[in-house]
Parts: sequence; C-alpha cells; structure tokens
Amino acid sequence: MTHQAPTGQTPAAFAYEGEALPLTNEQRQMLRRMHDSPYPTSYTTVVRLELTGDVRPEVLRAALDELVVRHHTLRSRFVDGPEGRPVQLVDAPRPATFELIDVTDLPEPQRAEAARELADRLNREPFDVTAGRLLRTALLRTGADEWQLYLAYHHIAVDGWALRVLLEELSVLYANGLGGEPRALPEPVQSADCARRQLDDAAVRRAEENIAWWRDVLRGHTHVLDFPLDGPRTGQFIGAGATEPVRIGPEVYQALRRTAAECGATVFVAVASAVGVFLSRLTGQRDLVLSVPFFNRSAADDRAVTCLSGPLLLLVEVRAEETFKELVERTADRFFDGLEHTALPVMDLLDTLVAEDGWTTPRPPCAAVAMQTFGFEKVAELPGATARLHHESVHVALTDLVLNLTESDDGIDGFALYRSALFRPETMRRWMRELTELTAALAREPGRPLAAVAPPAPSAVPTASSSAPPSAPDRTPA
Repeated sequence: MTHQAPTGQTPAAFAYEGEALPLTNEQRQMLRRMHDSPYPTSYTTVVRLELTGDVRPEVLRAALDELVVRHHTLRSRFVDGPEGRPVQLVDAPRPATFELIDVTDLPEPQRAEAARELADRLNREPFDVTAGRLLRTALLRTGADEWQLYLAYHHIAVDGWALRVLLEELSVLYANGLGGEPRALPEPVQSADCARRQLDDAAVRRAEENIAWWRDVLRGHTHVLDFPLDGPRTGQFIGAGATEPVRIGPEVYQALRRTAAECGATVFVAVASAVGVFLSRLTGQRDLVLSVPFFNRSAADDRAVTCLSGPLLLLVEVRAEETFKELVERTADRFFDGLEHTALPVMDLLDTLVAEDGWTTPRPPCAAVAMQTFGFEKVAELPGATARLHHESVHVALTDLVLNLTESDDGIDGFALYRSALFRPETMRRWMRELTELTAALAREPGRPLAAVAPPAPSAVPTASSSAPPSAPDRTPA
C-alpha cells in the first residue's frame, strides 16, 4: 500500500512497511532482559518539558504526528519471527497518542497535584512492545502561559541520544507549523538500517575480535560488589527503585576539570575514578568493574531514533599508594581503549564471561555511572516558549546502584537510583554525602596518595585480592 507523505516528509519514511526487520544488538539485549524482569515498566521513561510562553496545542500535536511518520520505531511492533528470532514490524502511520488537559481553573495546589498524578500514571502504565505505539504524549496547561509537555516512551524505541534527535525535530516541525519560511529536516535514519550495519560480515568479525579483547581485560576481575546491604539480596537482578539527589558544586567541578585536563582525560573519567575510590572504601575491593552507559553512535547512525546505547564496562583499579591523578590517567587509558572495542553485542560478551571466566551471571555490573554532557534545553525550545527538561521519578532500578549525573557550567547535578530493598534511604543519603565529600578531597589534592586522602572506611568489607579468579556466590547482581 502506498502512503502520501505529509508536508516536509520523504518517501524513505514509509520504506519497509510490512517487512520483518532485524533488531539492533541493543534492542535484542533489552528484549532478553525484559523477559527476565518482573516489572512491566522496567524500560519506560517519562520526560517533562516545562514550557513557558505562547504554546499552540494543535500545532504541537501535528508536529508529534509527523515525528511518528518519520521514525519507524515510534510505530513499530517487536514480535517473534518465524524462526523464533525477534523482528520489528513497521505499521502504517497513525496519529500520536496525545492528551490535552487544562487545569487552569483549579487552585494552585490542585494544579501541582494534577501534574504529579499525570507523571505517575504515565510512569506506571506499561507499554506492550508487541502492540507498538511506543510513544505517548500529554500536554498539561497549568497557567495562562505555563504548560507541561510529557513524553513517555519505551527505551527499545528511544535511547538518550534519540531523545535529543526527537526534541530537535519537534522544535523544527513546530516552527514549520506556525508558518513562515520552513526549515528542512534531514532524511530520517531508520532502526533497521542500523541493525543491518551491525549484522554485516565485517561487523560480525569485529564483534568476535572485541569479545576476545574484553575477555583479556576483564579476566580475573569480578563484576560483583560486596556492598554492605541493609536488606537481603534476592535472586532478582532488578527491583523497586528509589532516588537520592547528589550535587558536586562549581569549585570542586572546576578542580576535577583541571585534573582531567592534566591527565588527558574527561571530567567523566575523573568522576568515575572518584566513584571507584568511594566504592573501594565501601567494599574493600581494589578493582571494580563499573557499567558505563554508552551511546554507541557512528556518523551513519547519528540521526536514528532507536536504541543503540548499551553498557560499556570500565575497570577502575584503585591502589592506595598511588595518587588520584595516577588513577585518573590509568582509568582514562582503560576508558579510551574500551571505546575502540565497542563493536559487539554486550550480552554475548557477558554470556562468554559466564561460560568461560567464572562470572556468576550474564548481567551488567552492580554499579553504573552515567553522565550527560549536553543540555536538552537548547534543542527543545519552541518558538515563543522557553523549555526546561525534567526526568520524572524512576520506579524501577535495573541494578543495585546507578549514578545519573548531568554536567553544566554550574557543576554536576544528578541522583543516585538504587534498589530500595537493599539500601535504606538514610544509608543512601549518608553515602551520597560521603561521596561528594570524598570527591572534593580528591579534586583538591590530586597529587597526594589515596591512602592519605581517602583512608579505608571502618565499615569496609575486606575481600580477597581481585587478581584471583572470582568465586561464584549464590546471588544475582545486575
């Protein structure tokens, strides 16, 4: 069936309809983890654009409809193919799921409550990936020139990089809908094209070589962290989540930047190194394997709305006799070497580590560090309205502890997402305070030995040297 492309769209947006299309490595990995998860909203994300100014709901809705036309994953179903291998089926274009709610006639406290209830409903309403329609939107009017635009989506369709693409295009499409000189958008890059690039012979060979490289790096190291827990660990790698804010102020941030520059590293590497020192104090372990979310985008995939991001494993080796600068330099080497070996399905690597190197479970490590270095606000602004992006509360933790951080000129802000069954709020509050204090001490004295700046915590759990192969305790961390 042939569809007439809306204004500004290209015929390529309608290609592949009705075909059984391959999934990216990361989408396949996500389906596998979804199958193991008892939480149907494990991969639901809700963001809120706080808009101030003149907003035209009908123009905004039309722009959202055009996004669904342009990008296949927003109107795709993910189902089992004839041989049991999951495939993507692209449905014909249909309007975006959109709600328009006006609460301006309510008292101010009730308007705020309506916003909280809407965010909570979107967060708790699961997506059925086999039915498609993996983007839901709602526009809440809370004042004469105050609006809240909610975007709820499944991570199999939209990762963090893809969200930026969507917001950029939404801004352009909205501006075009207001009239005036239209701006052209580049032809969309589709998820199936990204998947096919991952499946070509050269990519498969690189994946095999990369798995061998990672095995050499990680051999003898464990992904299990011996956290002092407040509650018993169950067999699940995933659980109910809670958050605790964390902030690194401008003075410490600038000191981290200076140290990173002197070490030929990035601020992220400096922060990850500080987190490694903190976790080493908590657990008594010297070598820690962290999970680092990685966008995994080539130039060909830059404009794709799909899921290509996944975990990059980062080995942080803490030595008490060395300085923070030496740790940052070594961690930077590990990080940049790892970036040269990312052409692989991570689940295949984890399966290999379980089968051949003694890892206890094919799950990413217990702790992860994510840092966003670009601002969404500039790309999300609509003509006539300013925008501020918020990530709504997360109800599910995919691993024990994740630090979600955002870098800006004013410092580093973020939150710790943790499994509430394992850690009490007061424990996490204390840990985040200790982490920021430790990071400040390391940043201010990067040339002193770690033993002098960050002595082991009294509650640290002593463990055997990580140079020996890990044992296989009966537990299942993420």
